[in-house]
Amino acid sequence: MEYREIFNIEVMHPVLLESKDLVLVPKNETNKYLNNLGFVVKKTGKGVKVLAPMSQKNGDFQPLSKDDNFTFFIYPTSDVTREVTDFSEIDEGHMISFSNQGLPENSQELVSSQVVKEGIFAGYPALGSIQIIGHKINLTSLEQPINFKAVFGAKSVKWKYYFVSNTEDIDVSLESRDNQISFNELVVDENTTDQIINSIQLNFPNTQVKIFESEDLVPYSNKPIKNIKLLQNGDVLINHLPNPRVEQQGIQIIKIK
Repeated sequence: MEYREIFNIEVMHPVLLESKDLVLVPKNETNKYLNNLGFVVKKTGKGVKVLAPMSQKNGDFQPLSKDDNFTFFIYPTSDVTREVTDFSEIDEGHMISFSNQGLPENSQELVSSQVVKEGIFAGYPALGSIQIIGHKINLTSLEQPINFKAVFGAKSVKWKYYFVSNTEDIDVSLESRDNQISFNELVVDENTTDQIINSIQLNFPNTQVKIFESEDLVPYSNKPIKNIKLLQNGDVLINHLPNPRVEQQGIQIIKIK
């Protein structure tokens, strides 16, 4: 029996690069249905690909009907995945749903909506689902496999830089190339309720603290924002300030002299 790939699905996330961070699993009913059709599902670096048997008579595919719909669940492999994914447009008790229903011609990015939550794998609830409507795929004129992309958005947070110094009066400011990110200095006084400030002052009572907060929310990303400079008395003290890591939730504490 000869098989040929008819479509593949890639799961795209602005933070997660490794395929091990997300797992794409066919729904039980879909898995059984694919087996009955003689289709084969293979894992790829970013998702799965689906292969269909070709007719031995004319070397073509069997057409897909309106009942040939395939559902896959997208599962995380850690709690970090959910923490960095944007669910702001998703209602409580629901999850993101991707589909080729209503997909514009020549577009690869699946249309997103929401559906009721379902599915658990290795103890983690599904982040979302993907439904491929079979009859939307014209196998009679299929020259190349169709590449579908399920694209997640990243959660955004405001960045905060805390600069701690033993100097009595520290004159520092932040500057970024092309103003790609702007910061405002926050007031620090005896009435502050900032728990990080209180913790620093408790453990290091003789230090001074300056706080700078980004004007806008910054999406989590695996691509760092470079050339954020720390200036002291107008001179560049640090050329490239480290970006807050995912686990730091937008907060970076830096000691300066």
